[in-house]
Amino acid sequence: MKSTGLACGLLSSLSLGLLAGCVALPDLQLAKTAKGSGDLATAEQNYRVLASQGYVEAQIGLADLLIRSPSIEQRGQGETLYRQALDRSPVAPARLGKWLASKPQASPAERLEAEKLLRQSLAAGDYSTLLPLVQLQLQDPQKLADGGLERELEQWQAQGIGEARLGKVLLYRVRGNYLQKLDEIKAICEGWLEQASECYVELAEVYQRRGDKDSQQQLLARLESAYQAGLVSPDRVMGVAKVVADSSLGEADPKAAQELYTRIAPAYPDAWCGLAELVLSFPDQGDAGVLTGYLNKGIEAGSSRAALMLGQLYLKGQVVPADPRAAEQYLLQAAPGHLKAHLLLGRLYRDGALGDIEPEKALEHLLIAARAGDPSANIALAQLFGEGKGVRINAVYSYTFATLASRQGLAQGQVLMERLAPRLQAQDYQQVESLLAREIEARGGQQVTARNQADQAQEVL
Repeated sequence: MKSTGLACGLLSSLSLGLLAGCVALPDLQLAKTAKGSGDLATAEQNYRVLASQGYVEAQIGLADLLIRSPSIEQRGQGETLYRQALDRSPVAPARLGKWLASKPQASPAERLEAEKLLRQSLAAGDYSTLLPLVQLQLQDPQKLADGGLERELEQWQAQGIGEARLGKVLLYRVRGNYLQKLDEIKAICEGWLEQASECYVELAEVYQRRGDKDSQQQLLARLESAYQAGLVSPDRVMGVAKVVADSSLGEADPKAAQELYTRIAPAYPDAWCGLAELVLSFPDQGDAGVLTGYLNKGIEAGSSRAALMLGQLYLKGQVVPADPRAAEQYLLQAAPGHLKAHLLLGRLYRDGALGDIEPEKALEHLLIAARAGDPSANIALAQLFGEGKGVRINAVYSYTFATLASRQGLAQGQVLMERLAPRLQAQDYQQVESLLAREIEARGGQQVTARNQADQAQEVL
């Protein structure tokens, strides 16, 4: 009996020890719940540990969080996790396809891969891939012109895929006949509101354009309930808040927008930016102190967009006194996640706003922005070499970057090319073609980061 009692005591102690240890163990269900409620820090903490142990569901969950990060490097890590799970998870192809379809400055090869993955998942019965597939095809002028996308939408609708009706809403917006289709959009989205949270944003716009305040208030109440139940993501709530605050769509309701932003701010740092934008658009919402307070709270919560906004305000002297040093500080914080910050920093250093022209820093930041697809950065580089601000004037380099900007559709690029042409000799155009080829190669769909950009700049220039 004593032996049995001792064994029971040991088992009891062991059980208590295991239970105590479980408190600290990573929890997949906790991660899912936290992700759904917007507690991304808790979700990432639990997903990351389980992902490192090889749990494919946790790897997918972690990737879902990483691709939403403003950090280019973290988004790349998320994409890698999706790719590693392709052969082990039935949802990985759809997740990767959706990411590639929405990826900023995706290469043509990545868009083709996205279409293949999305069509594969759609054929397998994952109808959540239909809207990303439509959005991807909306970027193809040929499919818009020849009616190919519209025919596919009709086919999908005939197959009973309800998401095809929402695809039509996206098509109307791109075609410019959205206003003529408000009755149809209203009918579609009122019927699909529970299945597709995108409809909250569409209905908010329809009601606002029609001045239907009662319907909009009912929609906002329903949105609040859905958000509390974890059925609607914080970014969808933010999308509705933007519509409600947009006076170009009808009579704005800044108070309702403020309530929506405030509701999600604890779990969604960029909501602080929305509150700041309300102050800029509606001065009765607060003064400069309130605005900068919102943005500082956003920065504390990890919003690089808040840092970008505050940097721009100090750069322009808008609402707050102009302060290039403060602008530099905030723009550097924003740079890992926002290409615009690199463009602004490049101009700041190029123009000597901090005292002296800093050409090396200007070149580094402008190249990062240019090689990631910002045509304005190509113009800034053309001006840097064309005007010789801290660097030796080089008409070949200047003409090359002006050409790249022109090819991206900026008329200013063509203007600069015409101004530079008289300064070039016949043999210079061979150098231009060579440099163009090397620059285009350097921009061949690579993820550009501040870490590798300086080395690339030396290699090409």
